[in-house]
Amino acid sequence: MMEEKLSHTPEGEYCPIRATLSILGQKWVPHIVYELGGGKRRFNELAIRIGGCNARTLRDRLEELEDVGIVRRKIVNKMPPWVEYDLTPRGRELYDAMRPIQHWGARYLSAASPA
Repeated sequence: MMEEKLSHTPEGEYCPIRATLSILGQKWVPHIVYELGGGKRRFNELAIRIGGCNARTLRDRLEELEDVGIVRRKIVNKMPPWVEYDLTPRGRELYDAMRPIQHWGARYLSAASPA
């Protein structure tokens, strides 16, 4: 579960940066948001694209992100039925907010860039 107490300062005041980082600071969450930023994905497709995340952890993270309104889970009623995941409008905004971090990393953390 995303820790609500992590979204407050030691004085008990709500802090939006802490709240956001309590979500993004969970292992695999940035990877999930980034991959879903490219469009809808089925569970196994998402697992392969992320790599290294076991199925239970991925399921738990997706449920947590669904609970906070970042990810939408949709059951597709075809034969055989499957589940696909996508970003909600709120999740899309979070993805867009992560893009400058991606650009910063490409600029300053790539192997070709000097320190």
